[in-house]
Amino acid sequence: MSLLSPSPTLRVAAVQCSILWNDVEGNCQRIRSYVAQHAHEAELIIFPETITTGFSAEAAQLADEDRGEVYTLLTELAKEYQVGLAGSYLTRASDGKIYNMFFLIDEQGQMQRQPKRHLFAPGGEREFVSAATERQILSFHGWRILPIICYDMRFPVWCRNVHNEYDLIICVANWPRPRRRVFSTLLRARAMENLAYMVGLNRVGTDPQGLVYTGDSAILNARGEALAEAEEGAETVLVATLDYAPLADLRHKFPVWEDADSFTLDLP
Repeated sequence: MSLLSPSPTLRVAAVQCSILWNDVEGNCQRIRSYVAQHAHEAELIIFPETITTGFSAEAAQLADEDRGEVYTLLTELAKEYQVGLAGSYLTRASDGKIYNMFFLIDEQGQMQRQPKRHLFAPGGEREFVSAATERQILSFHGWRILPIICYDMRFPVWCRNVHNEYDLIICVANWPRPRRRVFSTLLRARAMENLAYMVGLNRVGTDPQGLVYTGDSAILNARGEALAEAEEGAETVLVATLDYAPLADLRHKFPVWEDADSFTLDLP
């Protein structure tokens, strides 16, 4: 993690989009198109969970190799358009395990990664994906970032901001319509309880399993107030500027973090 001071502002773009089912090539083409269209608007472009396949058990067979075609595309796009990229896709590690991997790539093509910790058993994710065994705080332009993937957001201990160790939560998701209120509520709760900015990005559209995704993506400040919110079900790109000074001021004037309970994560 970088020890650089955070840049005064960070401009982010959150791509609320549909995902082509198990179509890696088609989704990669769409990623390229979005980056080409929006690289001038933001320093960091964020895509939903499992952006190359959708949330599919069959997608395990399409997992990218450790430094495979998807990795190569994303790093080359970041360098070509001089923009940061984030999201998640399935990748196969050198030991053969498959991870739902959060990625954060800077303008030089350097990738930081964090696997999903909490695997969604009702969707069969445990059957084909391995869980994270450690938690990383990532860094971009000096901003410290907690990356979480969908179901991770339900677990406040995993998300706890101990001694203000991060400034921004990025949650990428495939969160279906029946639980949309949970998604919106937890986005705000995690931002407020951790005194951090939040980018909550969900996909839209339908999948062959019959699931409907309404998006409900939002970019929030540490008070849980919306800087940008997406229209229900719409393919759209949210753009907002995160300002570090108000965050630092809030943490100074309202230092609830000083009274936080301590937790110990039991990681294998």
